[in-house]
Amino acid sequence: MTGERIFITGRPHSGKSTLLTEVLKDIKDKQGFVTLEIRKPEEEDRTGFMIQTAGGTEAVLASTEFNTPHQVSRYFVKPENLESVLPELSNFEPGDILYIDEIGQMENLSEKFKKLVRLYLDSGNTVIFTVSQVYSDEFIKWLFSLPDVHLVTVTKENREESLNQVINLIK
Repeated sequence: MTGERIFITGRPHSGKSTLLTEVLKDIKDKQGFVTLEIRKPEEEDRTGFMIQTAGGTEAVLASTEFNTPHQVSRYFVKPENLESVLPELSNFEPGDILYIDEIGQMENLSEKFKKLVRLYLDSGNTVIFTVSQVYSDEFIKWLFSLPDVHLVTVTKENREESLNQVINLIK
């Protein structure tokens, strides 16, 4: 049996990550990561992004305080930090829900990350990806061209409906 391929997309701050987190909260058998905003208590603006795996491993993907050649907006990206958690993410069982939050410009700086995405897609497991709607490259175009994909576009107005749609797809 082949699992579902669910891609959640939407504008920044539409609720993609929140929706994914809500879907995953009661699922025990899962592997993947969510991306969390980093904020300093004294600052309103976010200062970076941290990856948190299903197993609890954390790695800072991007920060305004890094000094790297990889810049996306005002953030400097360390693809090697993402790559440091990939061995853990590659270890999953048949039947696990596999998830990635998100597939976008920062993550696509890593070819090893793209291999993980392909591994998940080829696994036969149900996969849930959040995918950038504001950034596109050949890899993201390829993702959206795949057959048998359920595309869920989240807006502030349809969050609850989108949540129910994804939950029904994975049942």
